[in-house]
Amino acid sequence: MEVLDYPFMRSALLMGLILGILFPLMGVFVVTRGMSFFSDFIAHAAILGGALAVIAGISPPLFLIPYSIVVGLSASMVWNSFPLSRDTVLGVFYGGAIAAGVILIAVKGLSQTYLMQFLLGDILLISPLDIWLSAGLLAVFLVFLKLNLRKIVKSSFLPEVSMAEGVSVRAYDYVLIGFIAAAIALSVKVVGVILANAMVVIPAAAAKTISRNFRQFMFIAPLVGILSFVSGTVASFYLNIPTGPAIVAAAFVCFLAALAIKGVSA
Repeated sequence: MEVLDYPFMRSALLMGLILGILFPLMGVFVVTRGMSFFSDFIAHAAILGGALAVIAGISPPLFLIPYSIVVGLSASMVWNSFPLSRDTVLGVFYGGAIAAGVILIAVKGLSQTYLMQFLLGDILLISPLDIWLSAGLLAVFLVFLKLNLRKIVKSSFLPEVSMAEGVSVRAYDYVLIGFIAAAIALSVKVVGVILANAMVVIPAAAAKTISRNFRQFMFIAPLVGILSFVSGTVASFYLNIPTGPAIVAAAFVCFLAALAIKGVSA
């Protein structure tokens, strides 16, 4: 295991193990609640947040977490308060955040290297703080699931019934939005803003393809996520290719394998 001889690879693999569990578990609810475009919006809106963090001299993870949560909740409040669909609101915020971020990067003269690192990720930038924050977020999310799983699942599949029973479906949406925003903010150094959403959606989609019930869905999705993050990171080391795209490519191979398994077993 030559990869373990390098501190930056050990950090990347540890971060991958954490995100490999966290992202697919969130992806389960992103897929079932039809929120795939939302997580993509949060990832791309981080371009503006990253530029603001660098200009303000603040550690990007510390800035991006509250920034992403505020942006995500603001968008959700708009589509809940005005006669506009979720996709319409996200499309407006999506374009505005990217445009403002690119303009700010150009005006402040931030380097092209910085922009590429932010767009595609750079595992050399992963710090102990990133790992601790990600581990803490995973722990909090697991506790949240343990305490609320039944209600979350029911509000995902039967929102009308849940509301009739007094469950605040919108409140769970807001909490999940906050978790997704924070997770994507922490993943930028690993997979970049362009590909972050893919690692939320693809492992969950692969797991859903071959799962027979929701319990299997919840179990298989993190396995696919861990396999994708670890194999993609190791492949990037030996093949000398960008880590973020390698991780997403590994996840896509897992998705194709799930389709093949489903086709054979059908």
